[in-house]
Amino acid sequence: MNWQVIDYKFKKEINSLPVQCKKKYAVFKYISEYSGLSGLKNYPGFKLEHLKGGLKGTFSIRLNIAYRVLFTVDEEKKLLEIYEVSKHEYNQ
Repeated sequence: MNWQVIDYKFKKEINSLPVQCKKKYAVFKYISEYSGLSGLKNYPGFKLEHLKGGLKGTFSIRLNIAYRVLFTVDEEKKLLEIYEVSKHEYNQ
């Protein structure tokens, strides 16, 4: 493990996710711990986005069409901190 993922504040939200989202979150965490942001960029299924506006400096990945994870990255400390795990409004 090269990176540290801080998600302890969101254990309750993670545990209440649908089963498929929990599985994808586990993959997200595994990739993050071993290769950080660069590993996530190489996994197109997450639809990694660098957010703008009020969430500038925050990244998001999608667990499915309804759920997403927001997080910040400190490349120097090799730290990825979960900011939010939530249902996301999908606009068609």
